[in-house]
Amino acid sequence: MVQEAPNLRRKVVAITRAEEQAKETADLIESMGGRPYIIPLLDFDMPEDLSQVRSFFEALQSGEVGYVIFMSVNAVRFLLREAEVLGLAVNLCRDLKKATVVAVGPRTAEELAKHGIRVDLVPDEYSSQGITRTLKSRGVRGKRIFVLRARGASPILRSELERAGALVKEIYVYEPRVPTDSNRAKAFVEELTSGRIDAIVFGSAQSVKNFIQVVEALLGPEGLREALDRSVIVAIGPETAKALRESGLRVDVIPRTYTFREALEALARYFDERC
Repeated sequence: MVQEAPNLRRKVVAITRAEEQAKETADLIESMGGRPYIIPLLDFDMPEDLSQVRSFFEALQSGEVGYVIFMSVNAVRFLLREAEVLGLAVNLCRDLKKATVVAVGPRTAEELAKHGIRVDLVPDEYSSQGITRTLKSRGVRGKRIFVLRARGASPILRSELERAGALVKEIYVYEPRVPTDSNRAKAFVEELTSGRIDAIVFGSAQSVKNFIQVVEALLGPEGLREALDRSVIVAIGPETAKALRESGLRVDVIPRTYTFREALEALARYFDERC
């Protein structure tokens, strides 16, 4: 018997990713029979001060780096952009060969490979916890590790690796901010309160924080929770789920593998089970 592919059956699924990243997820929702609703709650900027990035390049060039961990596709893109700004792009791929390069998941690995950067490790679980387990199994005591990520990200990875004896430095290669299109936010809130949003997919703890900031400003805390009673809440992984729960919000769906495709397939199964 052929198993039926997961189908979203015309459910309206809100995507809280940055605008430039949302189209890929929207296409995936449509391919599964759903209707995407893009509400970008994340935008990103390059840090004004690139001295931290420059110090990373210097350490990389000297061969003093044991591991370089890329925590997102954006970490790859912004690092490459900053290398161009600093006039160091030519050396980057060469110098990264002196370290073990870790990608948090397959999409980040694909982005690195697209730019000719060799990826040595991708954890089985695409999360901070997955990276921690993978590196601990190899032994990291005394190793110098650079984590390339967004400012304001969870400190779990750094603290766990430091507990294992590693020397960890976080390099904030980009900074998240809340988009300022108030009309778009108001239109989304109207759809949400009217019960026309069947599900909301959160892809990061930062998207949760920004969602609460934007929606609470329009509805207040109680209004936010009442509006979400009508929608299924999807967290892409445990750190995102933790951010939702710490904010007093429930989590209905967490995929086994922490990718948007897996999250949407888990959502489709959730709808099927409720029918």
